[in-house]
Amino acid sequence: MIVALPLMGADNKNPSPGAKNKLTAKQVEALFADDIGTWKCKGESQSIGVDPNTGLPLKPVEEEMLMTIRWKVKGKSTESLFTVKINGRDVPFVGLKEYNAEQGVFIWRMKKEGFPKGGEIQTYDLETRTFHGKLNHPDGAKEESRFQIINKNKRLFENHVKKDGKLIFTRKATFTRFTQNQLNDAN
Repeated sequence: MIVALPLMGADNKNPSPGAKNKLTAKQVEALFADDIGTWKCKGESQSIGVDPNTGLPLKPVEEEMLMTIRWKVKGKSTESLFTVKINGRDVPFVGLKEYNAEQGVFIWRMKKEGFPKGGEIQTYDLETRTFHGKLNHPDGAKEESRFQIINKNKRLFENHVKKDGKLIFTRKATFTRFTQNQLNDAN
């Protein structure tokens, strides 16, 4: 898994307003348009704790996937399609990202087979070209994420989850855009 995946559903009530960072419709459309394409996502996740079978600290897990992002509604929202391994099983995901102009936030919603719907509220910092996300899990855990646009073909993602003030999970990944030639060569 590479993206922020809620442990259960998300509490999207009363999102923090991004009033100081409200974007114009043109800025939102440009951000969405720049994401359209296929991305190779490679990184690692780390659950914090002890392996019950060995008594040793849990080891990081290397992760890799492809994500295809396309328009849901041109200029207004995108849809992301990707599959991740969870407990050795491929699980397909569909993500929808839209902008709430009134509150100045992006809303990222996910649907996945066998899991409750989830989502995240994100603000965008124009200066650092970074999305900052927050998610409250029903079990009281709090998740924060950072997704930074490095250039047209590279993004960096980080997130962490804390419960009762203690770090329980981290993830880091690099998103690299696939060109049409790379996609054709892979088939």
